[in-house]
Amino acid sequence: MKDIKEKFKGTSKNAGSRQGFKFTSLLIILNKIDSGEKVTVNSIVEDLEIGERTVHRYLQTLQTAGFPISYEREKKCYTFDDGYSLKKPNLSVEETLALSLARNVVKNFDEGLEQSLSKLETRLSVKNSGLTSHIVLKQDKISPTVASYSQAISQAILNYQKIKFIYRAVSTDEESIRTIEPDYLLYYDGFWNVRGYCEMDKDRRSFALDRMSLLEILEDRFLPQKVFPEDELAFSFGNVIDEKSVNIVLWFNPECKTRLLRKKWHDTQMTKELKDGRVEMRLTVNGIREIKKWIYGWIPHVEVIEPKELKKEVTCELKEALKKNL
Repeated sequence: MKDIKEKFKGTSKNAGSRQGFKFTSLLIILNKIDSGEKVTVNSIVEDLEIGERTVHRYLQTLQTAGFPISYEREKKCYTFDDGYSLKKPNLSVEETLALSLARNVVKNFDEGLEQSLSKLETRLSVKNSGLTSHIVLKQDKISPTVASYSQAISQAILNYQKIKFIYRAVSTDEESIRTIEPDYLLYYDGFWNVRGYCEMDKDRRSFALDRMSLLEILEDRFLPQKVFPEDELAFSFGNVIDEKSVNIVLWFNPECKTRLLRKKWHDTQMTKELKDGRVEMRLTVNGIREIKKWIYGWIPHVEVIEPKELKKEVTCELKEALKKNL
């Protein structure tokens, strides 16, 4: 462990302090534009005491984040597009509910985010409607380390900055030093993952944040690629994206029908009732590792029909489990 940490040591400055200063700077720029001040590169340089290149990078970050900022040649300054303002009117019941639900979701993720949403409600003049008193969302508490990593990586994605970390593989428990070009964060089943191009593997990979340590946000930047998460995730079952597509056929006993058809478990799912009352499910997923865990939740009411590789694995593992429990 000590050896890999020694190899990892770099010259990067503290990522947390840089990110905190940058976030504050972005807020200052937004508020100045929104208040109607004449915002120019030179004015930001003077106000924030930063370089011109940094100013242009901050403006690009805000534009990438969705703020409609453009340079108005006649006024010779940066402005919001017509009709846009940070000041919003009171929200509708539906919008208030959405905001309340968002606060309910993040309270187990990060205290800072929950406080930010509460401040947002106050600024939007949203009265405490008590809408969430009858809505319960059971979630596991996210560790402070994962919460801080997710926020730092999110900023790196917006700024097209590479990230470096030590990664302990889930399957082998071996550690390696990874440098990736992050594209997006994926939250599934209580775990955060980052997806991006890995320099070591020379391919796109997914990495679980709870398996990372010594995360660094590098000054090295990368040219963003056209990545469509919805396409990459179309055949994932759980958070498995990297494995090859596999066609799955399962047969479920009649007593499972109501529970099985209560929701759609996968985008590619197709079901039909067989003559004997059983339900056939067909779907295409990336690899068999994650769906195998899901199948075990239906035992003894499920039979694997295809592929043979999955049927063989399930049979062998169930025999081993039977030996241990006899």
